[in-house]
Amino acid sequence: MARVTEWWQASRKASSVWRLTRLYTVLLLSVVAVLLVVLYQLSIGQMSRQQQAQLESLIAQQTVLAEQLNTDEFIAQFKLQAESSRQYILTYQTEKQLIGRLSFIPEQISSCPRLTRFPIWLDKYDEIRLLSGCSQPLGAGSLTVAIDDEALYALKAQYISASVIALILALLLGLLTGLVFSLRVLKRINSFNQTAQLVEAGQLSARVALSNNNDEYDHMALHINTMLSQLEHSFETVSGITDAIAHDLRTPLSHLRQQIELELLDKRQQDQPTTQLQSMIEKLDEILFTFSAMLELTRLQQQKETKTQHFKIIDLSKIIIDAVDLIEPLAEEKEQIITSDVDLNITLKGDATLLFRAVYNLLENASKYAGEHARISIRLTESGFTISDNGLGISDNEKNKVFQRLYRIEKSRHVAGFGLGLTLVKAIVQLHNGQITLLDNNPGLQVMVEFPDTICCHNNVNKHTNSNGNNKEG
Repeated sequence: MARVTEWWQASRKASSVWRLTRLYTVLLLSVVAVLLVVLYQLSIGQMSRQQQAQLESLIAQQTVLAEQLNTDEFIAQFKLQAESSRQYILTYQTEKQLIGRLSFIPEQISSCPRLTRFPIWLDKYDEIRLLSGCSQPLGAGSLTVAIDDEALYALKAQYISASVIALILALLLGLLTGLVFSLRVLKRINSFNQTAQLVEAGQLSARVALSNNNDEYDHMALHINTMLSQLEHSFETVSGITDAIAHDLRTPLSHLRQQIELELLDKRQQDQPTTQLQSMIEKLDEILFTFSAMLELTRLQQQKETKTQHFKIIDLSKIIIDAVDLIEPLAEEKEQIITSDVDLNITLKGDATLLFRAVYNLLENASKYAGEHARISIRLTESGFTISDNGLGISDNEKNKVFQRLYRIEKSRHVAGFGLGLTLVKAIVQLHNGQITLLDNNPGLQVMVEFPDTICCHNNVNKHTNSNGNNKEG
């Protein structure tokens, strides 16, 4: 029972290939089993039923004769019938004599019509044979009827052996056929999944491969490819419009900033108030920074192949240490505690400047949104790094939305920003074939970044702690 339960639990977790294969195999075995049962009933079963019916008819005949004839007449006719019967072995036992072809009556023989098998020596065959028979009280004695059915039992044994072989062959055929069929289906499904993963990773030009079968999978692939083409066109249109606006406005805004700076210089020389002009420059700087980030994001997404050609082997632990050193003054102002665990030497092929910017942006976001007196930690792993804080965190339904351009969470709108930080980080991570995941830190947020081609590991024993001051170990 334990093994059956174990198999059932494993089956529920199995892939769709094995579920389809099992279903097909079970159906095939069911059909073969039904056919074998029907064939048995029409052949051996029919022979057994006819034999049983003849036996009951013979017993009924002897019962009628025993009622109509006296004892001597019944015994006389019984002797003649017992000697002439070829198929059945008849024996009649009274208190004085045993009449028939059996030399004794077995003690454990059952009452008719249920049959019992028992061995007996037959002079005709010069051997011991197994007979099937039953006994029934009749008149002044007991009637025993037996039949030599070894041929029928041998036929049953052969049929059972053949049925077992047929079921085993059906099982093997079902598993093989179902597996081949399921793998072909799974191969087509995997092509859809791979295309979806590429699109999810930012490759909007990915398309589902078509076959020459022109089947329903090809029809579905055509619809998906058409949808992806429209999606790519819409994305390029929106990105193009956004980038065009950013590019066209950046130049006049830069000129405007220069004019404000000149005005600011004149005001300072004349000892006049400059607060309003300084505020205008800060606002313009934020807008210009946003436009520059949008244009850089577009370049990262559209020039992936060109940028990856200039990748070099870099030390991820050194980048993290530099980013932590740069964020420390901002953390000290908010009385935040930053701890880093970079005791592994992780190297990968990439752009050091872009990866530094990604790490710093994530640390800056953690410091900005976690609030004062927060605890922030960054830890190097064998495949990347994780950054955790104990702030407010991000709800599950917004974890994917925060990677969209210009998207901001409602509860963070009081903090300065334009919603491009995480979008830019994700573009940099995807440029390095990595993956970024947002998880709950309970409380707070945990950002997990993984790269597939990291080389690990040597212990650096380099831990860094900032708690309203500097405390480092290296």
